[in-house]
Amino acid sequence: MPTAIHRLVESCRAGTEPGVVARMASGWAVMGQRQVLEGYCLLLPDPVVPHLNALQAPARDLFLSDLGKLGDAVLVATGALRINYAIFGNLEPALHAHVHPRFTDEPETLRTANPWGYDWSKAPAFDPYRHGALRDSIRQRLGAAGGIASSEQPDGASDLVQPGAGTIHHLDVTVSDLARSTAFYERWLPQMGLVRVADCAEGPLWRGSGFELGLQQAGVGLATRPHVRQAVGLHHLAFTAPSRAAVTKLHTELQLADMVILDTPAEYPDYAQQYFAVFFADPDGIKLEYVYSPL
Repeated sequence: MPTAIHRLVESCRAGTEPGVVARMASGWAVMGQRQVLEGYCLLLPDPVVPHLNALQAPARDLFLSDLGKLGDAVLVATGALRINYAIFGNLEPALHAHVHPRFTDEPETLRTANPWGYDWSKAPAFDPYRHGALRDSIRQRLGAAGGIASSEQPDGASDLVQPGAGTIHHLDVTVSDLARSTAFYERWLPQMGLVRVADCAEGPLWRGSGFELGLQQAGVGLATRPHVRQAVGLHHLAFTAPSRAAVTKLHTELQLADMVILDTPAEYPDYAQQYFAVFFADPDGIKLEYVYSPL
């Protein structure tokens, strides 16, 4: 009989689970639906099996190796003191392994107890906007350690890559009317997970997961030039969505606000499997994309 673990794995395969950290060799690393201890993850085998001993020895070794790699990534990403691991399966009779970071600032009465001593009903639910940066940090460290399934890694990916290497630090976009564009981006960037931070001298700044986006006023005599995507320079900006539902939700809100929508939400298999995106334009006609791409 299908269990909650079966349903969760199906969601991971379908690209509808926002808590997916990565597809590992043995299964799926996902953020816990209740973040009792921030950074709590699970490893789910794919295909699902009843328990650890149902796996043949090579598959069992692979699952346990992936479990250790996930623990390594959580340990570094959260700055935890140690990692607690647990495999039960009594309530949900399907193999799943818990990865709990433990911290020095936990309450004294709970610091040496198991995580089930906490009131899970009061724990915050996983929220892509609150926990997305931590999820992405765990994913990044898994990739750097070779923990992500080879089909998800770019050719030549190596465990020698240092965390953060090769990532974008910031982007600056030149606009024709700084006040108009600031109002536009202030409305839509937070809905795609970016937050406004202190402005710099040139203009406003928003921070996403691992990068900043800034706006600058076009120079004198240059503000009337239309933006042409096919010309030299910026073609478009794409922002990561936590789920297909988030893409659809943004599209609905863009429609209600009468924004310029270039392409409605759809799958683009030529880009990647399960690539689901909406495309719209800013006041200068700069193409923006909101995309969910789990693989």
